[in-house]
Amino acid sequence: MSSGRHRLPSPTVTTTRKAVRSPLGITAIVVALIVVAAIAVPVTMNALGCGETRYLRVSTTQSIAPVMREAAAEFNADRPSYGGQCVYAQVDEIAPHRILSALTGGQPGDSTIAPHVWVPESSAWVELARVSDGGAHGIETDPPSLASSPVVLAAPPNTEGMPDPDDASWTLLLPDERDPDRPVVMVDPNRGADGMTVMHAIRDHLGSGDEADTAMTDFVRDVQLDSAFGEIDLTNVFTGSAAAHERVAPVIAVPEQAVVAYNSRRADSAPALQAHYISDGTVNLDYPYVTATDDSALQSAAADLYEVLRGSEHRTSLRELGFRDPSGEASSTLAAQTGIIADQPPVHDDLTGDALLASVTDWNRLGMPSRTLVLADASENMADDLNGGPQRIEVAKQAALMGLGMFPDETDMGLWLMSEELDGNGRDEAADMHRLGAADNGDTTRRQELVKVAQELEVAGGESRLYDNILAAYDEVTDNYHEDKINSVILLTAGQDEGSSDISHEELVAALQDRFDPQRPVTMFIIAFGEQADELELAQIARATSGSSFVTEEPNEIGDIFLSSISRRLCVPNCDN
Repeated sequence: MSSGRHRLPSPTVTTTRKAVRSPLGITAIVVALIVVAAIAVPVTMNALGCGETRYLRVSTTQSIAPVMREAAAEFNADRPSYGGQCVYAQVDEIAPHRILSALTGGQPGDSTIAPHVWVPESSAWVELARVSDGGAHGIETDPPSLASSPVVLAAPPNTEGMPDPDDASWTLLLPDERDPDRPVVMVDPNRGADGMTVMHAIRDHLGSGDEADTAMTDFVRDVQLDSAFGEIDLTNVFTGSAAAHERVAPVIAVPEQAVVAYNSRRADSAPALQAHYISDGTVNLDYPYVTATDDSALQSAAADLYEVLRGSEHRTSLRELGFRDPSGEASSTLAAQTGIIADQPPVHDDLTGDALLASVTDWNRLGMPSRTLVLADASENMADDLNGGPQRIEVAKQAALMGLGMFPDETDMGLWLMSEELDGNGRDEAADMHRLGAADNGDTTRRQELVKVAQELEVAGGESRLYDNILAAYDEVTDNYHEDKINSVILLTAGQDEGSSDISHEELVAALQDRFDPQRPVTMFIIAFGEQADELELAQIARATSGSSFVTEEPNEIGDIFLSSISRRLCVPNCDN
């Protein structure tokens, strides 16, 4: 009981308290505790007669980590020993894509993060490890499941455009199927099996072919800006703040367990969330317990830790966190949760092997930054009317401005204008390659510079020297190729050379075929305006580089043409023409 008397702290105590409360002081204490723990565990175990103390590295996802740590603490309390070697289980939360790289990037034993036990959110990661170029050695081939959780679509109750909770469809995520102001949030498929699920489901719905690739391109470009780089914490999306209430609520693809976790700890001012279940089938995340070592002592330790996890206490903990049993059955605890349907939703097992790789490849190819040289026709042919409407040069302006709006800031872009009236080479190299978002001169970005050039685009007159300029532009991009970007030439043209070039059409096609390297592809995308364009010749030019060509008389087709051109990334360098 307090005596009511208070003592002023000494200067030494005050200084110590200030240091402890400072960020550096807190960091120092955390580091010290880690160091002490690292020393104390082996010392304690050695005192128990262990000849050697070893760590069982356990890597898991954030959502299931609390239960893994509980089980590891129980395992360690028994001070297990294997052939005179004591083993101490240590649990870390490391993103599954990093573990995949560690397991398949060479010798796992050489990695500082390669685990002995791996608990990703889905066996899809195990499948990816098996089919990867590096392969996965010493990884369990048929791991048991600790829990399950279906991938669902989450939104606040009564969200406009959302169906009944048991009658959702993946098509809800497509741009044309929802409010254009309502964003979709999903995990980058490189970093989460729920993201892979979405990509696989959308591709399965769209099918294959040019139209499907164009629609896939539209979807990916629509959702990439809002994609997450790890497990989605829904409390960071629905914060309950005034600003959050003013925004249009997104639709989010997440495991069902994430909805349960959010509803149990959301702010009072934040909306509850409803899980919407896909009526034609979703993917069940299965949280496999993967033994990833061929060391006999650590394999035995991993098996014993698994037996601890199978105990009723830890199974109960998993259910309380919102997980289903491995069979997909919902506990009474889960059934009582807000926004959840306890009945097992329809699920499928299609997300394996080639389907996994295809889902990730589609995303990566469409998301890669571009390095593009735009070659715009300013010859006298661009003064002609297009189908009785505006001049071709006006439509080219629209196309250039629309294209600029579709490419992200990470794009390197340059602009050449072509006409024999511009200079001796028949072109004006108006802007060299530069990142659209960069502003090297004051506050003006390269995007703003190119917008100004496009808006002021005029007919210079004369012939186009089309074939010479195409080859020069192609050589420019090829000579300055960037491995980590999509390299291309975009041509906006009336599509007529009329003998103005030093080379012929046949010589151009042969030169492009000779220069095209499937290992370092530079692709031609051609948009020609008006019926006077030689459609066959332009198609042959594009085909020589695994590219595409379009001839249009309708200005309102330009947006779809750009999407179709971008979608060619999915097949380069093996596109059918």
